[in-house]
Amino acid sequence: MKTKLKPKLKRVRSLILRNFIGSALITFALFSLLSVMFSFELEDEIFDQQVRVKADQLTEAFPSIANSGVVGGVEMEYFVGRETMPEWMQERIDPEWPVGRYEIFAEELGHFHVAVRQVGAQKLYLLFNARPYIRSTPQIIGYLKVVSGMAGITLLISLFFIYRMTKRVTSPIEKMAEVLATGDAADAAGTLDDGALVELRGLADAINTRDQRIQSLLDRERQFNRDASHELRTPLSVAMGAAEVLENAGAEGAAFGRLKTALADMQHLTEGILWLSRDPSTAHNCKPAAVGSEAISAYKHLLQNRSVRVELIEKMQDVTMPVPTAVAQVMIGNIIRNAFSYTEEGAVTIEVSAGALRVTDTGVGFGMPTPARRALASGFR
Repeated sequence: MKTKLKPKLKRVRSLILRNFIGSALITFALFSLLSVMFSFELEDEIFDQQVRVKADQLTEAFPSIANSGVVGGVEMEYFVGRETMPEWMQERIDPEWPVGRYEIFAEELGHFHVAVRQVGAQKLYLLFNARPYIRSTPQIIGYLKVVSGMAGITLLISLFFIYRMTKRVTSPIEKMAEVLATGDAADAAGTLDDGALVELRGLADAINTRDQRIQSLLDRERQFNRDASHELRTPLSVAMGAAEVLENAGAEGAAFGRLKTALADMQHLTEGILWLSRDPSTAHNCKPAAVGSEAISAYKHLLQNRSVRVELIEKMQDVTMPVPTAVAQVMIGNIIRNAFSYTEEGAVTIEVSAGALRVTDTGVGFGMPTPARRALASGFR
């Protein structure tokens, strides 16, 4: 059986900060990469421009130039035809190259930018070794350190303002949650200061409106419970009085016993409804062991002549329930009545302990009872 993991809760403030830091780091990495790439591209473009300009000048001066030589102040070499080149250079230059610009990576010999021009029946090759002038690895690292420092300072400043912003949003929400968690009627909007965000004030107003609607429904329900219970009390008192008259006149039998039990159930239910209409903060207590004993006596006739042992066990003395006796009689009596009705043989055990009342039986439990059993055990669910 797989255990469902409890979802990990996240705070709004930490979620915003984590996402901001993550996006800032990714942006910094991309910016650094693009900066380095742009730097190299810019250097290559500058070198190519110098080589193109000088190659065009040599082309215009042909044939008055020598077959090879050094030009400019940045160590540019030119060669008319491949025969005048060093051997290592001939191996790296394709004689089929058309007019244009090229690059040669000659390992330890250098990194050359090459311009090819057509001069008469031959080709002119102008080579510029750019390695002494390009940025080295230490220079790139130094550049990245400067950029990292500036990015770090910018990130700290941004985090300061992000933290202030998230605190302004989450602090009122946390305060409202603390007030609402007490369960007391409170004005959620009263927890917000004058500079609160419009969305938070709208949320607080919505909570207040919902609480007022719920309170109105509760008041109507309590009023209905009070009216209904009072209206039921009069005919119930008449019925109880009539039952007492019949009992004093000598009435007896199973039918009369069921009548008394039903009237007692109605009385308990009426008292329970009346209790529901009262202030929920009013303290009420009863002893479940005593209520269970009364329920056993009231519903023992349901066992009829079946071989069922009934046992009430008190594991701890003076255990109480935080409800009135009438409500406990409805709750506990309903469970015991069902246990008596659905148990053909064996035992029904009522066990009272600290914080718990347990009823166990050897009957069908929550299975499929017969219609006759279901009618016999009908009660408050």
